[in-house]
Amino acid sequence: MKRGVNVRLASVLLAGMLLGGCGGNNGNSAEEGNAPQNANASGNSKTVTLKWWGGVPEENGPKAVVDRWNAENSDIQVEYIRFVNDDPGNVKLETALLSNTDAPDLFVNYADAHLERRIKAGMVEPLEDLIASSGFDLEGIIGSENVTKVDGRIYNLPASRDVKFVAFNKSSLEAIGESVPEPGWTWDEYAVLAGKLTKDGQYGAFFNPTWEPIAFDVLNAAQPRDAYFAADGSSNFGHEAFRRGLELQKELIDGKNVMPYAEGVANKAQPQDELLNGRAASTYTSAYFVRYIKDDAAYPNRDYQIAFAPMPQWTAGGNINNTKLNDMTSINAKSPNKEAAMKFLSWFLTEGNTEMLPGGRIPSSKKADVEQVAEAVMGDQAQYFDKESFVKLLDTQYTNAEITQTAGLTEMRKAFLEEAEKYFMDAQDLDTTVQVIKQRADEAIAAAK
Repeated sequence: MKRGVNVRLASVLLAGMLLGGCGGNNGNSAEEGNAPQNANASGNSKTVTLKWWGGVPEENGPKAVVDRWNAENSDIQVEYIRFVNDDPGNVKLETALLSNTDAPDLFVNYADAHLERRIKAGMVEPLEDLIASSGFDLEGIIGSENVTKVDGRIYNLPASRDVKFVAFNKSSLEAIGESVPEPGWTWDEYAVLAGKLTKDGQYGAFFNPTWEPIAFDVLNAAQPRDAYFAADGSSNFGHEAFRRGLELQKELIDGKNVMPYAEGVANKAQPQDELLNGRAASTYTSAYFVRYIKDDAAYPNRDYQIAFAPMPQWTAGGNINNTKLNDMTSINAKSPNKEAAMKFLSWFLTEGNTEMLPGGRIPSSKKADVEQVAEAVMGDQAQYFDKESFVKLLDTQYTNAEITQTAGLTEMRKAFLEEAEKYFMDAQDLDTTVQVIKQRADEAIAAAK
């Protein structure tokens, strides 16, 4: 897999936004005049219905996308089906992909490990031929350097750009005389600030217990390319940044600066509930979070703004972020409607994904004005945002994390989560945790090869 590095987020967000008022040709002139895929023997066409599976609630953008497309395209109609992006939800998606009667035509992958598994199972269509026949401007919209490849083939295209950051209750920062951290701050500075922010009834920080522990992001900040792999092809879990990431999270747990790990797992605690209900002063999260900031029905009576700081660094000033193109959309290898699916996907990536902006999904297109992006995302709930730090977050220059190796990723991640949990819950010490994770990961790599 390959993604571009050292790009301004502004340069990859919103070419499609400028085209958002255009309609009719759906960004796919190469197919104009062609007979619809499901034309019958007499030449009369019939409507193709595509099933599009994704993890975003339909009210946060997908419904607007589908409504707009369906109104403009009588020959191809799209139905959006939501699955929850957790382990049971991904099993549900893969079960549907195996169905002969109700399978998705398009679906979204949210993790490289999921994509790897689905490719091996023959569920994913290579896209090169469909891209060529559809006339989709891959270079102009996404850029070939930003396209995920597995064994040299393109199996999905990104619909959004994700960026990780720390969201703060700005009033909590002001109460202790601290300003919003600037790009280039470090993980150790983050831990110190979390301690300062902690007070009765409010933890200084929060981590989602279902995500990889922050050791993953600390390691990415130290080695943005193939963080899980050492130079010799073995696992990279012996790296000092990985060890420090585990240790740092445990120190915050033991210092009662974050919710106890077992409590977070048992309560299925989520970043939006903890920060926006005042139980935490900050949370480590990513771009999806902004849709919750705007939800004053679920989180009423807020008299403070949310401020934004980029992901902390392993080395001060490094500006490496576990930022990546996201919402990686694939076409089912068994779909009878591949050309129609590609036509919809081309339109979505060119202009349709601007309908996702109010829900916090930042389009993957290569050109953007960050001020316009920020305004579109905030909408009529701008009072809940510290706009200055939000624009700065979008406009910061990052070196993006890249993944080019996938051997054993699923098992490596499983080992990481299981053994880190034992450490956080005092079932084993740090040395044992690091040793066992590395051993299990090395075995997974060997087995995959």
